[in-house]
Amino acid sequence: MKKALWIIIVILALLVGFIPISYLTNGISEGYLSLKSPEVLKSKLWRFFLYVHIVSGGITILIGWIQFNRNLLKKRVNWHRNIGKLYIICALLCALSGFYIGFYATGGWLAALGFITVSCIYFYTTLKGFLHIRNRQLILHQNYMTYSYATCLAAVSLRVFVPLSSFITDNYILSYTLIAWLAWIPNLLIAYWVNKNREANMAIESMLKQ
Repeated sequence: MKKALWIIIVILALLVGFIPISYLTNGISEGYLSLKSPEVLKSKLWRFFLYVHIVSGGITILIGWIQFNRNLLKKRVNWHRNIGKLYIICALLCALSGFYIGFYATGGWLAALGFITVSCIYFYTTLKGFLHIRNRQLILHQNYMTYSYATCLAAVSLRVFVPLSSFITDNYILSYTLIAWLAWIPNLLIAYWVNKNREANMAIESMLKQ
């Protein structure tokens, strides 16, 4: 069951992670741009942060899941470290740019607050994960990076919830406001469960070794 769920997550991550390539080659969809005000569309700073967010976010989604591979952790430590460095740089850029464009989110202040909050959590958990591994605190590093990638996958959750929300309400603004929170809160709850389950398994293994 866990493997099947993980396979689904990886497939969705790969599909969403490659979206930035289409944006770079074809530009951002007109449907998305039509939701923004003329003032926002004219802002070069907004477009800059938007593209930084899209590209860095795509990279973190594509490479983040690899870091949870046990074989990579045990047999390819240098690969894990190098991929991790790239992930951290891109994740922090994604979080910072997401914080900025969050103020211009479709749906008003409540939706904006949801995106700004998740950007802050993304930045905090990624930075804490980095600092903990620098201090050789492996368990805390694993826990925070689990939270970080769960937050990163909010981009995947958002794209799952957007089409599903049409079955609940025809009010796009209302549904998008709800999705601004639903895209990441369940992810963090799952990450919490994963961390607790990992800690319990490690405690059992430690007892068996004694």
